Amino acid sequence: MDLLLKAIMVGIIVWIGFLDKAFLHTFIYRPVCIGPLVGLVFGDLKTGLEVGVSIELMFLAVVWVGVAIPPDETLSAGIAAAFACIAGDASVGIATALPLAIVGQMFRQTRNSTIYEVTQRLVEKAAAKADYKGIIVWTSIIPSFIEGLLFGLPAFVAVYFGAEYVQAFIDFVPENVIAGLAAGGGLIGAVGVALLLGTIKNKELWPYFLVGFFFASYLGVNTIGVGIIAVVAVMLNFISDKQKEKNA
Repeated sequence: MDLLLKAIMVGIIVWIGFLDKAFLHTFIYRPVCIGPLVGLVFGDLKTGLEVGVSIELMFLAVVWVGVAIPPDETLSAGIAAAFACIAGDASVGIATALPLAIVGQMFRQTRNSTIYEVTQRLVEKAAAKADYKGIIVWTSIIPSFIEGLLFGLPAFVAVYFGAEYVQAFIDFVPENVIAGLAAGGGLIGAVGVALLLGTIKNKELWPYFLVGFFFASYLGVNTIGVGIIAVVAVMLNFISDKQKEKNA
């Protein structure tokens, strides 16, 4: 029963993430938010945050190009964080993140190329009749349920029915193999950071990256600690800018 409730909560969190991605864009759908929320459900915020941060790094530079749909970070973060919390090892979630992201990509492709093709035509018919209720139904209400069926429900099924098999798999696979998969996920995260840095032309931001590199490489501060340092740096920069505006 405890796992059932947790699986339901994970499904709801993933569903909320996709609703945010579709309607609000408050960035709740990002792995750095989804991971800790799932961690709280399982009573393991640390593992959830570690998985969320790692997957966030993997998808930093992922963008939509035309109609090409990239692997999905939200479904991946939700299920991977749950698996990591169940196994008690963040590397488990990191190792399964990419395969789960590909599954999410398949669901998104199905949604965009089939289901939303139908709802779009129904929206056009409602608009032609000036039927505002129909427009709301086909642009907001029905898509919300579709997001739940395509992403929230699979997250629930994966966590509730897959937890036992994931744990059995982890017990069977040698620890060095899991560590290797996690290391590969970390390398992909490094590539994501490198691609993101390649898009930043403002040289004023580079000192912040050097500070983060120093703390991570030479002082051994983990990603959570570096994240806290980044938040403090942003706050200090914001206060400095406000002070400059006030003086001007």
